[in-house]
Amino acid sequence: MPRPSSALLLTYNSQIVEIELPVGQDPDSGVQRRAVMRAVLRCDRFDVVALTRRWDMWIDDEGLYNHPVNPAATALARRFGYTHQPYHGSVLLTGGPDADGNTLPLLRQQLVGLLHTLQDLT
Repeated sequence: MPRPSSALLLTYNSQIVEIELPVGQDPDSGVQRRAVMRAVLRCDRFDVVALTRRWDMWIDDEGLYNHPVNPAATALARRFGYTHQPYHGSVLLTGGPDADGNTLPLLRQQLVGLLHTLQDLT
């Protein structure tokens, strides 16, 4: 049985792409995970918007200057109270942090809930 994706990439033109992030708590896994995140977000620096305790939205920290507005990501953030700005470029959606602050993968239930939420926004 295939393993569910650990993250979803939501592009600025509303395409959804499944992303498999490296997992593990060791330093090498963290370095690899950050490299994948930079690559899929097409950025050097990224930041996180904690949409809920279970969903994080990772963004290009300089997206305002480098990418067009992402209407779906902006609508998703607004759904959870982040109304102060539009979000730019592709965003990466993951599970929230564990007790130590490490990024968790999306579980199947979270993935389904996130897809339903995105569908409700359109």
